[in-house]
Amino acid sequence: MTTLRPSLLTLGHWLVRRRVPVLVAVVLAAVVLALGLRQLQVGFAVDAFFRSGGDPELAAALQHYREPGLAPPDSLLAFGWSEAEPLGAAARQRIDAFVAVAEADPLVRSVISLRGATVPGHLGSTPAEVAASRTWRDLLVARTGDAVGGFVVLERSDDLDGMAALFEALRIAMAGQGAQLNLCGLPYHRVAARRLVRNDLAWFLPVGTAVSAVFLFWLVPHWLLALQALLVVPLVLVSTLGTMAWCGVGMTMLTSTLPTLLLCMSVADGVHMVGRFLEERGGGHDPRAAAARTFAALLVPCLLTSLTTCVGFLTLCTAGLRDLVHLGAFAALGMGYAFVFTMTILPATMSFVASPVGRRPRDPASGLVRLSLAALRVRPAVWVGLAALGFVFAAVACRGLQADHRMTGDLWPDSAEMRQMRFYEQHFAGVIPAEVVARCPTGFTGAAFTQLGALCRHLEEDPGVSRTLSIVDLVDDGMPLALVRGLSAAGALPAGLLSPDGQTARVLAFRGDLGTRAWRQFAASVESFASAVPVLQVQLAGMQAVGTVQVLRMTEDLEQSFFGSIAVVFVLVLLSCRSLRLSLIAVVTCLLPLLCVLAAMALGGVSLRPLTMIAFCVAFGLMIDDAIHLVARWQEERRSGRVGDGAVRATLATAGRPVCVTTVLLLVGFVVILGSEFRGTFAFGALVTTSLTLSLVAALVLLPALLRVFGVRRGGDTGRGGG
Repeated sequence: MTTLRPSLLTLGHWLVRRRVPVLVAVVLAAVVLALGLRQLQVGFAVDAFFRSGGDPELAAALQHYREPGLAPPDSLLAFGWSEAEPLGAAARQRIDAFVAVAEADPLVRSVISLRGATVPGHLGSTPAEVAASRTWRDLLVARTGDAVGGFVVLERSDDLDGMAALFEALRIAMAGQGAQLNLCGLPYHRVAARRLVRNDLAWFLPVGTAVSAVFLFWLVPHWLLALQALLVVPLVLVSTLGTMAWCGVGMTMLTSTLPTLLLCMSVADGVHMVGRFLEERGGGHDPRAAAARTFAALLVPCLLTSLTTCVGFLTLCTAGLRDLVHLGAFAALGMGYAFVFTMTILPATMSFVASPVGRRPRDPASGLVRLSLAALRVRPAVWVGLAALGFVFAAVACRGLQADHRMTGDLWPDSAEMRQMRFYEQHFAGVIPAEVVARCPTGFTGAAFTQLGALCRHLEEDPGVSRTLSIVDLVDDGMPLALVRGLSAAGALPAGLLSPDGQTARVLAFRGDLGTRAWRQFAASVESFASAVPVLQVQLAGMQAVGTVQVLRMTEDLEQSFFGSIAVVFVLVLLSCRSLRLSLIAVVTCLLPLLCVLAAMALGGVSLRPLTMIAFCVAFGLMIDDAIHLVARWQEERRSGRVGDGAVRATLATAGRPVCVTTVLLLVGFVVILGSEFRGTFAFGALVTTSLTLSLVAALVLLPALLRVFGVRRGGDTGRGGG
């Protein structure tokens, strides 16, 4: 049996002697934290990307919303349905029915439709004149001539239940009129996202718990010890979620994955503890001594793996997006709870287990360990050479990886939300228009107005822009420019197209959700045109501009944080191993699988986006755990006198099985995430699952080969340490 550090062994015996008060104290602490669950809210702030976060540049892009009449479009609900004769009597009847239901709801401020709109500058207008006007073109009647639509202006409110009831009432009313209603816009997507979050929570936690429990009882050859490892999970969950509630943080699309993540990760250290306890019991130690020795052997490796996982999650806090910060912070906190509960509860409860170990069943973990031992028959230089070739190939392939993200990229293409958005964008204009702000200190007369018209024409030449809306359209429809300025001064100009002082004009460029790469091209086009109109000060502004910049910055921040986490994890491993050589071996073993996944993404045309980087930050924090446990056990075997291949074989025969079990349990949890109704969450789970699978292969094949080739100093195998 291997030797243990005397100080840790003494601490382990102390913990076992005081097991009852320790258990009581830990459970009471969890109960106090769990009391906050009564305040846990479920919601989704779809405008989270649009917050400036104190950034002066982004704050300036939203500054015009603070001016009178320039309200942001986050209260605008777009609607539409197919209509054979948009200007016919039947269409007018259905529009009237829609307007009646909408205006009866207290959340509705007004409805803009074909029945109520007029051509600017005209005292009265027929529906045909409104549909043909420059101002209302493609907004109230489809450009394809087979649909009608409009906008519902909602009161600014967080009453998502009230909004959901309104949307359902509108849908039922139009179904009664024989029309299939299509809704889109930020208010609708907020309600839809909350529903999807709740569905994911109802799916992830019970299914993940059930499947993980089945695998745990199958893979651990002692039902009572398996139950003890599993009981740590609910304590971690209620403590973490309770702390979230105490802090006033609710569940959103991103944080909805937190329970499943904690479910997977909080049992990992417990599996290693149970495996070591069974090993100590098999060596002839009584339950108390075995529990104390288990604590002494695994305290440092488990602390290190918990810290590296926390580092992976804490890197998410640098992105600046509130929901992402919450995910990273509370996932890291949950890992801290998991470490504390595992290292206190399990030694205390395991010391009561005096029953025989039992027969270990045949399972995937045993098979994987046998395969890893069989791989030792191949010369280690072969595996190292193949890994080097893999590094070179993956590095070359990764050069084709590009960053691109759509605001709706986290929704499935065939989801109801995306189908309705496609209907609206195919028939009408975009839902969240890009906003271009033009300023002129002398007001928009003469040359300034002419250049504003040239700006609108330039924007409409962009292949992604369906149309623009500005005061130019009002003038083209017959409204005198003097009247435009007068309505602006009175604060009565629709859509806030001109500020009351007449010096700031807003141009709405209706474009679809085309992604960040297309936005950069659009922004470059606007910047190029702005340099050619010296009379105007032109800049991109509004929610689409801020949201896109936030996504781009978040991707860049996460890329930097990912490399930063690698550096921090390397330092932690170095402090534990006290060997530069072993630290490099452990980190390289984890980097190769990630590089291979990135290469596969590049070859498959998958773009790099925020959730991709989140997946890699999380995956690396989890993947390094296997390498840490194997390297720590290899060093322990070396200290006990084993040398060469004997130390590697002993490492795989002892620590290999817990590594396989914990990885399989993690894979089970992330496979459950693949059932998410969010496409982004599915992609997150798929990337982490693929990375963990490849990392397990690397830990069982590449890591032993690297230890055999580079694990000891040149000049002989001394059997002391690992460096």
